[in-house]
Amino acid sequence: MINYMRAEFYKAFHRKYTYGFLLVVLLCEALLVAGWAFTNANGNDVDFASGAGILCLMMGVGLYCTLLTGDMVFSDQYKFNTLKNEVSYGLPRARIYLGKLIVSCVTALVLCVIILCAYVGMCWVVLPHGTGVAETMRQIGYCILVALPVWLGAQALVLMFYFLLKSSTVAAFIFMGVIIAVPEIIKLLSALVNPIFQYVYMVLLTTPLDLAPNNFGDMGLLGLSWAVGAGWFAATTLVGLIFFRKREIS
Repeated sequence: MINYMRAEFYKAFHRKYTYGFLLVVLLCEALLVAGWAFTNANGNDVDFASGAGILCLMMGVGLYCTLLTGDMVFSDQYKFNTLKNEVSYGLPRARIYLGKLIVSCVTALVLCVIILCAYVGMCWVVLPHGTGVAETMRQIGYCILVALPVWLGAQALVLMFYFLLKSSTVAAFIFMGVIIAVPEIIKLLSALVNPIFQYVYMVLLTTPLDLAPNNFGDMGLLGLSWAVGAGWFAATTLVGLIFFRKREIS
């Protein structure tokens, strides 16, 4: 397993795709912070607390980024028949599945640390500091703790779709449906059909991220996010392993 993961890490971190994605995100962050600095020079008042604090409202973006970090590792393997070659070579399917899942999660975490630290660092250097710096950092830390397990659950869901569907495009559209459409449908059913659907809404991946900005420091929400993230991670990994073991790869 270690050798397989080492090979997967080598591929993921030697792709232009990975560094291109990171460069684009960092440039967007720099443009955003530069824009606030420009408006400050013209009479606006965006301080560190306002600039960095917006991260708490953007944690949901991490769910969509799991599509890209999953693709960095899986990399259209059905299209190029590389997965067939791995199976034909005699590698256990569980090793292939779990190896790629772990590598995609670690890759996502590494990129996440770089992106978040770079943004907070730019805000710290460029924007004026007010009295709410410590509180802002506590809020950001809390939102990251809420988001982290949900992001990992989403990453496992993405890998399941990539492994079980031949088309990465179809897998991406279905994942987007789960993230965007399903929560709205469940909320409508809760309001129009039966309030019991509210319990279903509470275990969706998007729910902890929706609730976090208005519930800073709520330990119950933090526990919910870890339970939801762990549940989705375990369930999708189990389903993915079972069906990938039976899947005929041609």
